[in-house]
Formats: sequence, structure tokens, C-alpha cells
Amino acid sequence: MNINLTHEGGEVTGNAAYSPSRRAFRLDLLGKNFDVARIRQIQLQRLPVEGRADFTLQGSGTPDAPVINAHVRARDIAFAGELAGAMDFEATTRNGQMQLKGSSEFSRGSLLIEGTVGMRGDFPAKISARTDNLDVDPLWRAYLGQQLTGHSSIGGNVTMEGPLRFPAQWAIKGDLSDVSIDVEYTKLHNQGPVRFAYADQRLQIEPAHLIGEGTDVTGQGSIHFAGSKQLDLAANGQADLKLLGVLDPNLTTSGLTTMHLSVTGTLADPVPQGTIQIKNGAATYGGLPSGLSDINGSLAFTRDRIHIEQLSARSGGGNLDLKGDLTNYNQQFNFDLTAVGKDVRLRYPPGVSSTANAELHWRGSRSASMISGETMVNKLSVTPGFDFGSYLEKSRQSASITPANSPLYNVKLDIAVQTAPELQMKTAVARLSGDADLRLRGSLARPSVLGRADILEGDATFNGIKFRLERGDVTFANPIAIEPQVNLQATTHVRNYDLDVTVTGTPDRLNVNYRSEPPLPKSDIIALLALGRTSEESEQLQQQSGQTLFTDQATNLIINQAINQAMGNRMQRLFGVSRIRIDPQGLTTETNPTARGPQVTIEQQFANNLSLTYSTNVSQSSQQIIQGEYYFNRNLSVVGTRDQNGVVSFDVRIRQRKK
Repeated sequence: MNINLTHEGGEVTGNAAYSPSRRAFRLDLLGKNFDVARIRQIQLQRLPVEGRADFTLQGSGTPDAPVINAHVRARDIAFAGELAGAMDFEATTRNGQMQLKGSSEFSRGSLLIEGTVGMRGDFPAKISARTDNLDVDPLWRAYLGQQLTGHSSIGGNVTMEGPLRFPAQWAIKGDLSDVSIDVEYTKLHNQGPVRFAYADQRLQIEPAHLIGEGTDVTGQGSIHFAGSKQLDLAANGQADLKLLGVLDPNLTTSGLTTMHLSVTGTLADPVPQGTIQIKNGAATYGGLPSGLSDINGSLAFTRDRIHIEQLSARSGGGNLDLKGDLTNYNQQFNFDLTAVGKDVRLRYPPGVSSTANAELHWRGSRSASMISGETMVNKLSVTPGFDFGSYLEKSRQSASITPANSPLYNVKLDIAVQTAPELQMKTAVARLSGDADLRLRGSLARPSVLGRADILEGDATFNGIKFRLERGDVTFANPIAIEPQVNLQATTHVRNYDLDVTVTGTPDRLNVNYRSEPPLPKSDIIALLALGRTSEESEQLQQQSGQTLFTDQATNLIINQAINQAMGNRMQRLFGVSRIRIDPQGLTTETNPTARGPQVTIEQQFANNLSLTYSTNVSQSSQQIIQGEYYFNRNLSVVGTRDQNGVVSFDVRIRQRKK
């Protein structure tokens, strides 16, 4: 009988014959291009096998005494999508037994299979497998995910004896001489052989010693697969905290742990117990502004609970004490953690540094949790060049592109933030004192702020003019974003005018109102602030000098801003002063209202209530102005001045808010 069969790309050709009277058969078959992925018997749920197979099969004799000679070649074999190579299998019968032999042609490592199978009864078998540096990366990735960061391999021997028809009666022994794995950039390998045995449905693991960078662990135990499937496992030693990275790719950890663990119970209901001690640990999570360092303490494990016995850490230069529990309920970890911090520095947003005492509680699970508590800010500073408006714009953009499945969205916020009374804050252009009562809401991925910050007093410098902040507040009312509403009133004295400036609105839409005493039009107030004189004075100076308004006013303004911006920061860092200004038009005093050439002005803030200003004429060094101001409180100060003529005068300044 001629045979020609095709199915799903595979093809079988050949011939076969059978004699019923003699119960004799004969066959000669050739198979090509069979899909290995369709052979369900060799597929694992997490480790699919792919490839193509060809075979030849020749047989003769009777069913009681068959003579078989078969050869199978599997090519382009891939485990979980990773190409391995090819494998050849041969099977021949002799004296009632089938001889098996298999050899690999893998790109990494080798596998050799040998054995015999009885052709009668329950098909008693004895099969051995020998590996040498065999690549098991696909197997590890199937169970560890992408945390496998290097090559893994095994080498050794595994033997199996027993009837093929009854797997429960198999006896398996393993003797692995080489086990190597790279997890989270931690290279681990065995020291001494790894031996295990399976018999009577019981797996016994002899003491196995695993070592690596910062890791030295010994494990042993048994698993009984019959009945209730009892467990009796134990592990002792030291491990590198980097291995915790297998839990979450965004988590980066380091440090050492000393463990004493045991697992009893059953496979369906394991009972872990033991202790873990952490020494000099560190942890950071991608997307969070601060991490933990110098983690030291101990944790206790029970059946379904991890209890923090004592755990301390440092964050932002401050101390943290951690306590709480992690429980396992319905195969989901839930946590109830408390962190008490003292003098912890937080650099968020970038450019803003705050030091605070806090008590925070983190409750929930990985899918949904809440951070709540209270924070008292004791110190606050802003680096030069920080642009709050630019930060708000970047926050809006980053929130719109943050992946919707980010785990940071699952962590909600409800934190009360207060400041110490009359907290001092210094920026590149302002010195402020105030109080704040805020509440941080939203999520870690997209926080929002509600509440109010009051500015009690302060001063700011813009375009070389010093403003005194009389009152101010910043209100946060948007529940889904950080959007401050500003309400500020500042005063300054330019020439013979007291100027009042009120600023209201949001950073991207500010409204500015001006007022002066004696009264001036708005255009003249702006001219005083920008050019140092009114429009009428500028026109008179233009007529006297014959220069155009642009060359006289705008050019001087451009020169003034350019020189001060280029020189200010460098000179301040060099001499340690609060402010340096170069004025091309020169300065004036009450006794000498006419400026006489460019001057250099240096201002130093010695304390919150004392400042000293020194100004000298560039062309005539004898013309020097020295001025000091002492603040008794925010509404009363005394100003002492020695002008360029040597005249000393004192002024008492009383400030009152206009209602």
C-alpha cells in the first residue's frame, strides 16, 4: 500500500504492508516539515516550543517482536521565542528493548539523551540526560520575567527510572555540577553539587549552596506531591537586596540581608516563618524624587504577614523610622506602613529644597493605596534660576504624556502641609517670610495642591529696584492641578515718589495695577520703574541733550539689564553679597537729586532686619553713598544715609496698609 498524506504543511510518503495470517507488518515512511508547535504533549503554558521536524521510520516483524529503526530531526527549535538550534533523535529495537539516543546542535551548550525502554508490559524505562553549559534563559524568563539580566546555564546529569505508563512510580535523581544565573545584575552560581531525588511522589533537595556578589545562601527541604502535598523547606544565609528588583522593574535596591526562613504547610496553603535583617540598604523607585539610604533593621515573617520589628533609614539627610505590616489576603499583598521623619530634605520640584518633619501613613495594596499624614516644613529655599511658571507648564505637559497604566497613578495623596511660623524663604530675586497651610491631593503621578500661603513680609528686586512686600497671599483652589492664585502688594520709593504695585491672577495670566504718591499716570509709574524717571523728565532731558528718546532711555535700560544680568550672579558668588547693580545713569539722594554718571551699588543683607547699601561713582571715587536700614518690625524702620557730599541724615519710615 502506497501512502501520501498532507496536513498543515506537513507531508508523509512511503508504503506499508500487513499480513493478518502471520500477524506480520512492514513499513517505510518519510515525513517532512511538521509543525512542532502543534504537538500538545511537549508544550508548557509558560514555555511554548516552536520549530519544524522531519522523520524517517522503518519497521518490520510482528507486534510482539517489532524491529524498528527511526530517526527524527527537529530544526529551528525555539523556546518562548528564543532560537536554540536543532536536535536529533534515534530509536532502534533490539532484543525486546528500544534504544534511545538524542543529541543537540544548540548555539549555547549541549544536551545528550540516552536510555532504553522495554517493549512489553508497562514499558519500563531508564533514561539519562547530560547537559554541559546548557542555555536555560527561556526557562528562567518564563518564571522571572525581564529581571534576568544575564546568561543562565546548567550542567550535570539527570536520570529517570520507572514505567512510562505510571509517572507516579518514576524515580528521578539529579546531580548538577554547574548552575549559573544572572538576576538584577547579580551573578549567582553553586558551590558544590546540587543534588535532588524524586521517589514515591516525594522530592528531596539536599543542602544546596548558592553564592554570588553579596549572596551566600544554603537551602534544603522536601515537597511531598501525594495527599495534601506537604512542604518542609528552609533557607539560611546572606542575600543581596538587588534581587528584590524581580518584584518591580521600577524598583532599584542594594544592601545586604541576613535571612533565616522556613516554609511548612502545603503547596495550596504554605506557612512561611522566619526573620530577615537588613544592613546598609538603599532603595529608589523610578519617578519619585527621593529614595532611602542607610536602611537598617529587622522584619519577622509569619503565615500571611510581614511585621517590621524595627527599621530605620535616611532620606534627604534626615532620619526616618518605619513601622507597620504587610499581609497576604486572597493572593494580594496589602500594607499598612507608617514613616516618621525628622529634618528630611525634599528636592521637589527641581530647584526647590525643603526640610521638614513628617508622619506619613501608606495603606492599601499595589492596585490602590493612599498616602496620608502631616508635614511641618521648617526650611525652604529656591535655587537661582528656578522658574515656577516654567515648572507648572512642564508639569502639565508631563501629566498629559504619563502612561495611563503607570503604578504611580494608583497611589493617592492626602497630606496636610504646614510651615513653621513666619518661615523664611530666599530666592534669586526675593526674600520672603510667611505661613502656609496646604493639602497635597491627587496622585504621585499627578499631584495637586489645595490651601493658602500668606506672605507676612519680604522684599524683592526687579530691574535693580528694591520692592517691599506689604501683604500677599497665594491660594491653591484647583483640585486637579497645581495652579496658584497670586495676590501681592509691594511698595518702593523711586526718586521723590512712593509707588504701590498690586499683582493678582495666575502665573500665566497676571494682572498688574500701579499707584503712586504724589499721584502719577500709569505710564509715568511704568517709566519710573523701567527708566528711573517720568515721561516728562525724559522729554526735558531729551531737549537738553539733543538725544533721541530711544538712545537716551532704551539704550541705557538695555545696557543696565545686560550688565547686571551678566555680572550679578558671578559677583555675588565671589564676594558673598546679596545684590550687585551697575547703574549707567547713576543714583540720587534727597540732598543730591541730580545723578552724575554711572555708579556701582552693592547691597548686603546681614539679617532679616538689617541691610547695608554702598554706592560709588565710577568716574569720581570720592562720591560715595552709604545707606543702612534697620527694621523694628514690618511697619517701622529707620534709614541712615551718608550721601556723596558727606551729609548724614536719618529717616523714620512708617508703613500702613491702605484698606
